[in-house]
Amino acid sequence: MTAFDIQAVTTTLDKMKMLFWRLDLSKRSFMNLNECSAGVLGLENYRFFKDRDYREKILFPDDRILMDRTMASIKERMPVRTVFRVQSENAISWFKLTGWPTADYRYYEGAVEEITEHVAWLKNIFNQQDKRLLSIDADYPVALFNDHTQKLLKANDAFCRLLEIDTKHGARYRLADFILGDIKLPQILETLFMERRLSLELVLATQNQGKARAFCQFEYFSHGGEGYIRLAVIDQTVQKPAVVEKKPLQKVEVSALCDDLSQCQSVEAMLERIYQERILFPDMDVVMFSDIYARKNKVIVYSRGEMDEPLEPGSQFPYAGTIAENIEKEKLEYLIVDDTQSSIKAIDWMLFVPKGLYSYVAKALYVRGAMRTVLILCSRKKHAFSEDDIADVTAIATAFHQQLKKIRRIKT
Repeated sequence: MTAFDIQAVTTTLDKMKMLFWRLDLSKRSFMNLNECSAGVLGLENYRFFKDRDYREKILFPDDRILMDRTMASIKERMPVRTVFRVQSENAISWFKLTGWPTADYRYYEGAVEEITEHVAWLKNIFNQQDKRLLSIDADYPVALFNDHTQKLLKANDAFCRLLEIDTKHGARYRLADFILGDIKLPQILETLFMERRLSLELVLATQNQGKARAFCQFEYFSHGGEGYIRLAVIDQTVQKPAVVEKKPLQKVEVSALCDDLSQCQSVEAMLERIYQERILFPDMDVVMFSDIYARKNKVIVYSRGEMDEPLEPGSQFPYAGTIAENIEKEKLEYLIVDDTQSSIKAIDWMLFVPKGLYSYVAKALYVRGAMRTVLILCSRKKHAFSEDDIADVTAIATAFHQQLKKIRRIKT
C-alpha cells in the first residue's frame, strides 16, 4: 500500500463515526488509531477504557455489568462484541464495541462505532415482529407465557388439545408444568433470553399424566413494555420407548489399577502407580494431580512423567486461569484439550506448553460441593485423548480421590 493509499484510508476512517483503538495490555495503556470523535466517547475516550468510575458514570445503568464483563474478557485477551448505551444530556446513544487480540501478545485492538441512527429503524422492525408473535392464530399448538413468572397467558385450541388443558375455567398453568425429563428449564430460559429464539426436542406432559414427544420452538420478545415467551409445537413425533444405555464394561486393567491405588499411602505413590499403567492410554506421557484451593486462589501441582522442563513437586499456581477454574465456570464433567498451543487459558501457557505437553484430559472431583482434586493425563502429542477415554479416566480419578481423602484423614 502506497503512502497516498494509507493517507486516503486514514482520512476515510476519520470521517466515520467509528473509533479504532489499541490497548497495550502489558502497560495497561490506551491509544487512538484514528481521530474519530465516536460520539460522546470521543471527548475522553481514554478514560472510558481505563477509568471504571468514569465509565459507570456515563453508561446506561443496565449495561454496567455487561461492560464490566467485556473489560474482563479484554484483559484475558478474548475476542469481544458488545452493544451498550451511553447517557448524555438526557439523551441515550448506542454503541457497538468489537475487540480482538493481535498476533503480538502484548496488544489488543478494537473499534467503537456509534449505531444510534440504526436503532430506531431496527426497533420498528422488531416491534412489527413482536406484534406478530402475540398472535396464537395458527393451525399448530401455540401458547404465550409471561417472561418473569412463566405463567400461561393464552393458548390456542391445538395447544389445549395436545396437552389436555382447559383455560376457560381460569386454571393457572406454568411453563414448568408442561416439561418432563432431565431438561433444566432455567438453563433453557437463560439461553432463550440471550438468543431470543431456541429450538429443541422436548417431552411434554399432558394433564392426564400422558406424554407427547415434540419438536418445539421458543421465542422471547417484548411488546408494550411486557416480556413474553412464545412456545410453538412445530412437529409431534411418536413416543419412542426409553432406551437404557448400557455402561461399557470397565477394563480389567483399570479395575486392578483402582484397587492398587486404594493401597497406596502417598500422592507420589499413586501417581507412580498410574504412570506405570500408561499403556492403558498409549499416548500418555505424564500424569498430574492438582490440589485445589479456590478460595485461597492457589492450585498445588504434583506430577510423574517425562517433560521438557522438570516440575518441582508441590509447584504452586494461581487458581485464576487454571483447568479447575475452567471446569468450575463452565460446569463441565471433564475437560479434553486437543491442542494446548491454541488455548487461551493462562495455565496452558504457564505449565503445559513450556514443558512440551500438547494435549490432555482432566477430571475433577469434589468434597462437600467444593472442587478439591483434578487428575490430568497429559501427552506430548496433539489430539491424544477422546471421549472413549472418559469412563476409564473417571474411574481412576475417583479411586485416586477416595484414597487421597483416606491418606489425609490418617495424617490428621
